[in-house]
Amino acid sequence: MIEATLVDEPVRVTGIVKRYGRRTVLDRVSLVVRPGITGLVGPNGAGKSTLVKSILGLVRLAEGSVRVFGLDPRQEPRRVRQLVGVVPEDECSIPGLSGVEMVSYAARLGGLPGTEALRRAHEVLDWCDAGQERYRPVETLSVGMKQKVSFAAAIVHDPRMMILDEPTNGLDPIERRAMLGRLTTLARDHGKTILVSTHVLPDVQSICDAVIVLAGGRVRLAGTIHELTHPPVPEERLEVDGPVDALLSRLSARGIAARREQEPSAANRAGAAGSGAILLQLSTPDDLRGVWQEAANLQIRVRSLEPARRLLEDVFIEALEAAAAADKAERGREVADAAP
Repeated sequence: MIEATLVDEPVRVTGIVKRYGRRTVLDRVSLVVRPGITGLVGPNGAGKSTLVKSILGLVRLAEGSVRVFGLDPRQEPRRVRQLVGVVPEDECSIPGLSGVEMVSYAARLGGLPGTEALRRAHEVLDWCDAGQERYRPVETLSVGMKQKVSFAAAIVHDPRMMILDEPTNGLDPIERRAMLGRLTTLARDHGKTILVSTHVLPDVQSICDAVIVLAGGRVRLAGTIHELTHPPVPEERLEVDGPVDALLSRLSARGIAARREQEPSAANRAGAAGSGAILLQLSTPDDLRGVWQEAANLQIRVRSLEPARRLLEDVFIEALEAAAAADKAERGREVADAAP
């Protein structure tokens, strides 16, 4: 058999369908994972885990194709698994082995000889800040330390791509920040492609270059974080302390488009009037000078001015609502077509 040549595109999924019995888990899914960090998000039962298994060639598909660096994972599973490191959500430690023994074993499975496998295991555990805990049996380790060992085992053979399923589950804030930092370092400094399946949307917004929203077995939204979180019309977010309503009125008189970031409720209107955030559309440098002048005239203290961004959580909820509406309409058409 002639071996396929590797390509630079990490993952291309084309029209895949996966069924378990009569239930369709993945329904004509097509997507591309490009270099950098991509977040895979979706509600429970969306098909994320099945999609990951499909990328790794661990499930048989009814239709469609998957390519990992140009390789078919069903035809060349060993080559694909040499190129991809995986950190599953479920615990995958081997009882009876110490942390360093488990990572060394993973290195040997990746093709490294014994001495080099042990040296490499210590090297990546040092980078993961495993300390002396690496010598304890893995079943006695804390959740955070088990995650470090699993992470080290996934990268010990220096894969081109990593897939992580809920990598920050059970981690305290310090460990969570360290894990996200390691992912960023691998992508930015070492050129690794990383696919992160997670429910933690702030993590996705903070480290990912792109996001894929999966719901009901279909891709509902995909794009870069910049595309999805920046408003169609560029706006600036001005955060202030002072009479916001008066400032809005004066900016309107100057012809500067300005609005509250969020309208306060009647119960909170009095308190909200003294501080808050304003979204501005600044067409010219004179508009910005006008904002500063009116703020100074009203003795308003400006806390910050930065480009406005939408929360990824809002984008995610809108995508799910649109998906639910589309699915409902599709079911309605099916019922109408089936009617006599």
